[in-house]
Amino acid sequence: MIGRIALAACFALPALTAGAARANEDEQAALCRGDVMRLCLSAIPDRTAIVSCMKVNRASLSAGCRSVFDGGTRGKDTTRSANLR
Repeated sequence: MIGRIALAACFALPALTAGAARANEDEQAALCRGDVMRLCLSAIPDRTAIVSCMKVNRASLSAGCRSVFDGGTRGKDTTRSANLR
């Protein structure tokens, strides 16, 4: 059961918005995967609910995941991260 949930989380974050480069999506998903599992497990697999939960819990996000929501992964793809706000 946990394996299926983890797999759902792996696919949920990269698909939050369309049009970003796949490598950047994978990096952003990797940065937030642990936070999704820790803070928003009950929202999986609903992507909208995951994003809402992550925004509500922004103060509790890891530094890497917060960077995804606050302006992109190390300055990359600011259009994508702007869509998450």
